[in-house]
Order: sequence, then C-alpha cells, then structure tokens
Amino acid sequence: MEQPVFEGDAEGSSSSKPGKLPHWASNLEDNVDKQLLIMLRDGRKLIGWLRTFDQFANLLVEHVMERHILCEEKVYADIYLGTMLVRGENVCLFGEVDPDRPAGRLREAPIAYVLKREAELEAGASAKGKAKPADLFADQVDF
Repeated sequence: MEQPVFEGDAEGSSSSKPGKLPHWASNLEDNVDKQLLIMLRDGRKLIGWLRTFDQFANLLVEHVMERHILCEEKVYADIYLGTMLVRGENVCLFGEVDPDRPAGRLREAPIAYVLKREAELEAGASAKGKAKPADLFADQVDF
C-alpha cells in the first residue's frame, strides 16, 4: 500500500491538521531539484534551482541569477546572487525552465550596459511623471 507523502494526506484526514501542507504545495513538490523562473512582487526575476520549501511557500533556491531584461532592445543580463531564501509572500509566480527549449530572441548583453539603460529609462519615465507600477499586494498606509 502506498504511504502518503505528507502527514494528513490519507483519505478522511482533516486539512486543518498541524504539519499538513496546503494543496498548492504539490506544485512546489513537483519542482524540487529543478530549475525555476521566479517572479517576485517587486518585479525582479530570479532563475535558480529549487532545493526545498516549507508550508509558507518559502523557497530555498541555489545558483540564483537575477535577470534584467530590456524588452525594447531585446537584450538581457544576469547577476549571480548565489543561494537565497525567498519568502513565500514575495512570490508572484514561478515555473520550471525548459532546458530543451531553444534560445529565444533575447541576446545577452554586458551587465553594466543593461543596468545603465534601466536607470536611464527609469529616470526618463519619472521625468515624464510616470511612476513605477505600485505593488498591488502591499499594505496601503494612509498618512
């Protein structure tokens, strides 16, 4: 007979048992030891290998690269960050990176160039009065 993976997975068990992982955890379980693209609430994009997670969707990710993309110029650059613990509340979405997929239309560029262009574009947008998109999940504070 097959044993349940997590405590409380057996039939007739209560979903409110302590130690039971939420239903969405099966998606994370399927992606352990795979390379993931993780998009965070602040707009950052991380690529790394998922090693483990907990009941709060906190992710331990190794060999993390932060990817900076200039869509208009179709270029990107990666910054190596090492090993990270990403809080689950900061994750917007994640998905497995397909190693068999051919390279897209983006080409790699020097990180100094990409960061400089990002700063220029942000300065130009703020000069025009366009603010960065607000974090939709952030707590609203009235002053």
